[in-house]
Amino acid sequence: MTRLRSLALPQKGLMIAVVLLAIAGLALLGTYFFLSRQATAEVGWVDPQASIDSSLIAPDLAVLTLAGEGDDRIVRAALDAGERETAYATLAYSVLLPDTVRSGQWLVLANAYQADDPSRAGIAYQAAMDLSALGPTLGDPARADVSLQIARGFAALDRSWLASIAVAQAETIARQSLTLMPAQRRDILGQIASTYERLEQADAARNVRDNLAAYSAGPGVGTEPVPPQMSALRGNVVLPVELTAALGARQQAAANMAALWLAASPGEREVLASALGESLAQEDAVRAAFYGAAGNLPLADRLALLHDKVNWLSVRLRVARGAYGVSLVPEWEQQVDAIVIELRDAYTEMINGYGQQLDALGAIEKLSARVELLRQGVLWVRLGLFTDQGAEQALSEQLAEASRDLWLRQGSVGLTIVSREERGRGLYLLSGSDAREQALAPGPSSLPDS
Repeated sequence: MTRLRSLALPQKGLMIAVVLLAIAGLALLGTYFFLSRQATAEVGWVDPQASIDSSLIAPDLAVLTLAGEGDDRIVRAALDAGERETAYATLAYSVLLPDTVRSGQWLVLANAYQADDPSRAGIAYQAAMDLSALGPTLGDPARADVSLQIARGFAALDRSWLASIAVAQAETIARQSLTLMPAQRRDILGQIASTYERLEQADAARNVRDNLAAYSAGPGVGTEPVPPQMSALRGNVVLPVELTAALGARQQAAANMAALWLAASPGEREVLASALGESLAQEDAVRAAFYGAAGNLPLADRLALLHDKVNWLSVRLRVARGAYGVSLVPEWEQQVDAIVIELRDAYTEMINGYGQQLDALGAIEKLSARVELLRQGVLWVRLGLFTDQGAEQALSEQLAEASRDLWLRQGSVGLTIVSREERGRGLYLLSGSDAREQALAPGPSSLPDS
């Protein structure tokens, strides 16, 4: 009996060890899949608005946009005050900023986050990269400069593959643009070679330097930059007296809150927030009546109205998500999904309305205006402003078709827009002579009604 017990003990110990090893293996396997999913999520596109932490927003600064201050000014003021989240939220929800300012602000924010929040820096560089290719009002010098800054930023984040793509886009712009002067090309190409060297791509850098004279000459074709056309297709609307009064009351309430917030007690802050919330709700009621009664406007004027409506719905959505740093209209916080749907419908109506306006243009103007419109539509989605990811595929397919047609009409020279996927990330890039092969297949002619 003693011998049997002595044999049983090692067997039990061995069995326990086997069980523990199995558990450890399962834990390691689970960790592997978790980290794999996490890495994949970091690589893919991220909605800039989704990463906002409302608890870190300074309400006194954030509500200044509701007081009538420009978004650009508030972004800069927030960064100067060390309130990065306030600057980020203001930029992420801004509808009115021009492409030049928006791309510059995303780059500034990316640099601000680079040292201690690489994930957020990556989202900011993602937005800037989308702007470099899709921003319809950016000139080619700005596109090249933004691309180079993105390349340096991604290199600092140890994302060399994205840095390489960005600097390659800058090279394509420098060599294929129809609007750059030789001196501009030479300057940009010198920066490109230096960036390739920083990325330890010696062969690419040497190739640029060895061919600097030839590349500086460009494709041998020059054209004048085409001015933006969407604004010319848009009319005007006059706000009624009731809405002007409600807007003024809201701006005054926001200005009072911003001025008194820091010195106010918790109870006084509730009163200030409540007063602003009441003025927002009253303005919304007046706006709803105004928008509802404007259905018979001419199409051009209706487009102007839709721009105003989109801006207001973006304000409502930010309020509903608490992205001013404080609860302002509690009932809106229960209506986030409804506001998202209304905003999506307004963007869809606006894009399709512009599409109808294109019919009044000549063949060449119509084609370039269509590219501008589709660029803008895809960019709205990528920036998280047009909250309908399902629309991106239809818009991007139409953009690829229209951009390719315009490129072919230009004699297959210059730049066109292509979409491609790299490591699970969808990218929009400017391409040159190989555009025909990279462009996507044509898609449907308009967005589906929703």
